[in-house]
Amino acid sequence: MKALRIKLRQNQASYTREETVNNRMTYPLPSFSTIIGALHNACGYTSYHEMKVSVQGKYRNMQRELYVNHALLNNLEDDRSILIYNQNPDTLNTGFIKVAEALKSQGNSFKDKKTIQIFDEDKLEEYISIKNIAVELRTEKKKQIDDKEKAWKEEKKLIKDRLSKLEAKSDEALELKKTIDEKDSEIKGLKADYKKELFQKVDEPLSHFKTLTKSVQTQEVLYDVELVIHISAEEEVLRDIVKNQNNLVSLGRSEDFIELLEIKEVELSQGIDGEYELSDGYSMYVNIDCINMGNPEEGDYFLAREGTKKPAKGTIYYVSKDYKIEGKKRVFNKIPCLFSSIIGIGGDTKNYIFDPDGKYIVNLN
Repeated sequence: MKALRIKLRQNQASYTREETVNNRMTYPLPSFSTIIGALHNACGYTSYHEMKVSVQGKYRNMQRELYVNHALLNNLEDDRSILIYNQNPDTLNTGFIKVAEALKSQGNSFKDKKTIQIFDEDKLEEYISIKNIAVELRTEKKKQIDDKEKAWKEEKKLIKDRLSKLEAKSDEALELKKTIDEKDSEIKGLKADYKKELFQKVDEPLSHFKTLTKSVQTQEVLYDVELVIHISAEEEVLRDIVKNQNNLVSLGRSEDFIELLEIKEVELSQGIDGEYELSDGYSMYVNIDCINMGNPEEGDYFLAREGTKKPAKGTIYYVSKDYKIEGKKRVFNKIPCLFSSIIGIGGDTKNYIFDPDGKYIVNLN
């Protein structure tokens, strides 16, 4: 089986666990999805290309670092945090304009210019104008349409009462039905025009304004990271990775730069003489389906120390690999993996994978 072996170093890295918020914890090794995403980005892929990944490595130590977290609230708030203007309302990038900032924890108002620090007067005036138009449309104009609709409903009830007493195909009945259809269409048209005007004058221009919050949080960071990654994929994909290896500049966060030590095509084997244990102080992810948790004699991979097999114990991580879009959310396929530094292979099953060139244990997921 052909595969690519990638060896790299990082001075620092954080492979953030997505379920953590205030203290952003890191995985001890990058997840499969982190690696696959970095390779897709390096190759310029815009659609998913199937890859199987094995990763092992080590780090010297871990520390918690303080950082300022910037986040956009789902709703635009008039009385708190920072009011920004974003040219593209669907993304947050460094090109936004800082409009104003609330100075107190409560009682502020950007619309009324109350206890705020102004950074862009023109944009603030634009925001205030939109808010005033919104008030006018959502109160006065909406009330006018509602009043017309209410009056028409009462009139329509009287017309239907008259219709019930007439012959269905009489001239008067047909004329009354025509009146109902015309008036219903008129009310429907008024609502459609109102909705369109509200979008053009309020919803769309206001969507460029966002509430930006800042908070000091902590993040776990690994130092002096070494990784050995094996990638199994179609030959064309493997060639693309080799061709675009210089585009692989970071893994984890954008600032987690890599030093690429090796990228080499290797032939993986499914059989070795004797048994082999993980070395170099490395740890790795192994799919728990490949390990017999109770009887180490029956698993393809086992835990071993100094030649002695042990029952599988350790931390199980649910490691993300790929995802599907459901609604507007990414739903990740998570693979349960045992994380351990005492993985061994060998025995009669021959279902384990080995890289004889570098003498690395491999577990593709």
